[in-house]
Amino acid sequence: MINTEDTIVACSSPPGSGAVSCIRVSGKGCSELFKNISGYEISHKEVALCEIPLKEGFKEKCVLTSFIAPNSYTGEDVIEISCHGNPLIVELIISKLNDLGCRNAEPGEFTMRSYLNEKISLVEAETIADLITAESFEKLKAISKSLSGDFEKELNEAVLKLKKIRTKIEGEIDFNDQDTEINISSTKTEINDFNIYFKDFIHKIEEAVFVNEGVKVVITGPENAGKSTLMNILAKDDVSIVSEIPGTTRDLLQKSVKIQGFIFDFIDTAGLSDNQEGTIEKIGIDLAKKALNQANIIIELVDPENMEYEMVYPEKSKVLKVINKLDLLKKVDKKHLCISAKYNKNLEELRNALIDLAFSSKNRALEGFSARTRHLKLINKCFVETTAAEKLCFNGSVELAAEHLRIASDFLGLIMNPYSSDDLLGEIFSSFCIGK
Repeated sequence: MINTEDTIVACSSPPGSGAVSCIRVSGKGCSELFKNISGYEISHKEVALCEIPLKEGFKEKCVLTSFIAPNSYTGEDVIEISCHGNPLIVELIISKLNDLGCRNAEPGEFTMRSYLNEKISLVEAETIADLITAESFEKLKAISKSLSGDFEKELNEAVLKLKKIRTKIEGEIDFNDQDTEINISSTKTEINDFNIYFKDFIHKIEEAVFVNEGVKVVITGPENAGKSTLMNILAKDDVSIVSEIPGTTRDLLQKSVKIQGFIFDFIDTAGLSDNQEGTIEKIGIDLAKKALNQANIIIELVDPENMEYEMVYPEKSKVLKVINKLDLLKKVDKKHLCISAKYNKNLEELRNALIDLAFSSKNRALEGFSARTRHLKLINKCFVETTAAEKLCFNGSVELAAEHLRIASDFLGLIMNPYSSDDLLGEIFSSFCIGK
């Protein structure tokens, strides 16, 4: 059960030694706490310099800054305590505050209270967490646009378009009498137009997720095709063991790499074949198949000895077939990308091909916003419902079509306003750092 009645405390600056550390306190007990420590009554944006007695006569000179509800980050009374950046001093101050009735905050609890107190939307809360952990300038720009409301603006546009269609079709159902046929020709067209628009919206969100979370690329193919060599070249590191012995790679080996400013998470897998020898090799192949189901892009790497290699991949997979060992090819296959991982030939062409597969337009991706997998899953569920509604509408099942449109609207609504279950909110905010 989420408890918002307690006064919570945590260090909100990075761990370790530094010039200054900041300790954040939020909750109903801040007024009494501020007076206890500083001797002053709390007021908005009050700054007080005071010495806090900690242990065995040791005192720490601190700066206390107060913010009164609702004009604070959490929407509650908040105190920020600036002290010397020694982890021991921070620990002693937090221990003192524990003795005065504060409990240690859970990861993301300050931001969760901000959301629950309607200071920020859930999308903004998630964006704040992404902003803190951004590891590329491109990602930082995209997150900044989401924080400025670009994602919510696009999402609200989709919500309004869907609402307009629902209003029309439900109105026709409500005001229809038994003697009159429902004329839904224009509604059919509107649902069709919405689905065309929504397909592009889904692609935009998918690319926004790629910018934010990275593109998962699985390298697969027959044994000894050079997968491990390619992995090491792309990763610029000896991640995988390279050997002429078939079946060397049995576990999943992963490495994140920047390509033209975008994060690509490469996964080297065991060679897929029907000749499984031993339990360990079978486990490796099972792991490879599981990775393929989660991949955004699949690199199928073959060599001149395995040109007839065929494998069935998950539906709608983006597969890039690449022929390795260019130096051994008798004739270059112009239909597919030919490389030499060993001699570093045409690797830049491979990187460009990955960018083209991941993003319909690199410029659009660079200028776009950020999103999360959670958002994309809900948007895809919405599309399933609107597609079903379109089919039913063309078959004359208007009432059923209206129900699917209602469910679609609910899925879109869950992006910014999910049902406030403890489990869901706990899952979302548990990825935040403590003190945020």
